[in-house]
Amino acid sequence: MKTSDVANENYMEMGEDWKAEFLELYMSGDAGDFDKALSLKRLHIPKRLYRYRTLSDDSIAKYRFGEIVRGELYMSHPSELNDPFEATSNLAAFNPSAYMRDKEDFTKLFKDKISDEDYANVFDSDFWYDNLLTYVAEKSVSQDKVDSTKEALSRVIMGEFEKINSNVSDMTRKMVRLACFTTTPNNLPMWNHYTNGHTGVCLEYNTEDIKNIYQINKLFPVYYVDKMPDMTDRLLQKMRAEFGFMDYLAIHKLKDWRYENEWRLIYDAGSWYFGPEDIPQDFWTHGKSIPFIRPARIIMGMKISEEHEIKIREYAELAGIPAVKAIQTEYGLKID
Repeated sequence: MKTSDVANENYMEMGEDWKAEFLELYMSGDAGDFDKALSLKRLHIPKRLYRYRTLSDDSIAKYRFGEIVRGELYMSHPSELNDPFEATSNLAAFNPSAYMRDKEDFTKLFKDKISDEDYANVFDSDFWYDNLLTYVAEKSVSQDKVDSTKEALSRVIMGEFEKINSNVSDMTRKMVRLACFTTTPNNLPMWNHYTNGHTGVCLEYNTEDIKNIYQINKLFPVYYVDKMPDMTDRLLQKMRAEFGFMDYLAIHKLKDWRYENEWRLIYDAGSWYFGPEDIPQDFWTHGKSIPFIRPARIIMGMKISEEHEIKIREYAELAGIPAVKAIQTEYGLKID
């Protein structure tokens, strides 16, 4: 299935077909389309984004002060997030024939090495790859071992695809760093999961305050899909190098997470370093803080401790930011 098909399936039904159009343009590899994609996305960036954060004595001093007072943003390593499939490529098929679309390379390889009759029998068919395996097996072993030899060859070839896929996922997870946002401050599951049971805070950001064009361009909506992308397949189709496949992997999540309605800021090693020799060793396993913008408002969880509330209000006063507290009412969660 083409990426545009996937995007249409997931978003046109929701009245968000601009996301399908954005992904199609962003993936095309054409510089003009790339600029169109970014312009289109800028029109749809929500005016407010929210970031749920836990509070502890350590995190308040180490991260919340920087986020609130200095306007910093912590970019997480994928391993620090709660989804084990973050930024991974997953193979969509168990059969190597599903990945063998570049028939031309094989026809050139065998054109002068086999008879015209065998060539026609192998390649004049939609099932040319299976025919090729049969031909190779029949020329290598006795007839009673042809099927087992084909299976062995398929396992070996599929093993190579698995290695490619694993390398793609490993490289992406090492390189990308993520900051996760959502579009609403009253998502009860997220208050529970990401603020340790309503004891943390939700930071509200006014996206119109973001003046760094690089950060605007690297802020993406998340695409919720039935299966994670098969980047190995795209690479085997000789996808143009201009396309940012790490961004592509990092903006896809399984539909189980759809309730989060997430946007995310995505950096990679190239956002900070010119070349491999510049990258410090600890980068490969840790997140990294960046200069960002101050929150426009701080929403404290309804179960925040008195001690933490005092500290957050102190930070808010230093930064000149309003701090309010979520309240449980007969009508649901209320935020002033």
